[in-house]
Amino acid sequence: MQRISSWTDLVAALGLFRYGTVTGGVAPTPLKAEWLNMVQEELANFILAYLPELDANDNTQLLKALQAFGANYPLKATTLAGYGILNAYTKPETDWLLSQKANNAITLAGYGIGDAYTKTAVDALLAVINAALVAKQEAIDNLAATKQDKNTALMAATGWRLDKATGFLEQWGSGYCAPDSVTAAIDFPTPFAEVYNCFGNKVTPNSQDGDGNSAGALAISATQYQLFNDTVAFGATIHWRAIGRAPGY
Repeated sequence: MQRISSWTDLVAALGLFRYGTVTGGVAPTPLKAEWLNMVQEELANFILAYLPELDANDNTQLLKALQAFGANYPLKATTLAGYGILNAYTKPETDWLLSQKANNAITLAGYGIGDAYTKTAVDALLAVINAALVAKQEAIDNLAATKQDKNTALMAATGWRLDKATGFLEQWGSGYCAPDSVTAAIDFPTPFAEVYNCFGNKVTPNSQDGDGNSAGALAISATQYQLFNDTVAFGATIHWRAIGRAPGY
C-alpha cells in the first residue's frame, strides 16, 4: 500500500489529496491509474483470501471477507480447554494480536503456560506497544509540522521570505527617489545577518534623459539600504531586491 504521493508531487502535507485549480495556480491532485489499480488489488486480495472468487454482482464481498476474518481471529478472551485457565488468550490469537501491533513477533516467557499467554500479560504488553506507537506518531507529526513550517514569508508589495532549513533570506520592495539624488537610509523589512546582494531598477515611464538612465539600490548595512537615481530630469520609482543570510544561521 502506498499513498498517492508515490506517483505525484501534487499533494497536500503528509501525502494527502488536495483541492485546487490549474487556473488558480495550484493544481489539484490527479487521480493516477497506478494508485487506483493498487487500491483495487489491495481490496481484491483481501476478499480472495477469505472468499473463493470475486463477484461483480455482489457489493457485500468486502463485508463478508471481514466477517470471515473475524471468525478466524476473534478478539476476545477465551477459555483454554485442558489448562484450567479462564483469563487467557490462545497462543494463535495472541500471536495475531501482536502481529497487528509490531513488525516482529514477540514472545512472552516465564509464565509457565504451555500454549497460551495470560490475558493480563498480553494486555500489559499491548499497553507498552501502544505507548511506543503513540510516541512514534508524535515524532512523525512533529517532523511533518517542522517541514510544513520550513518556509516563512511576508507576502506583500514590500516583504520577505525565509527558508528555515538553510537560513536563506530574500527581501523586496519599491520606493521613490527624486531626480539626481540618493534617499535617506531605509530599514529592510526584517534584518539580515549578512547581505549577499542588493539591486534595483526604475520602473517609471519617461525615465531617460541626457544625463543617463542609472537608478537602483544598495545595502549600506545588514539592516538598511538606500535608493539612488542619476537621472537629472525625472524622479523614479525603483523596485529593489536583496538576498542574504538570516540571523541565527
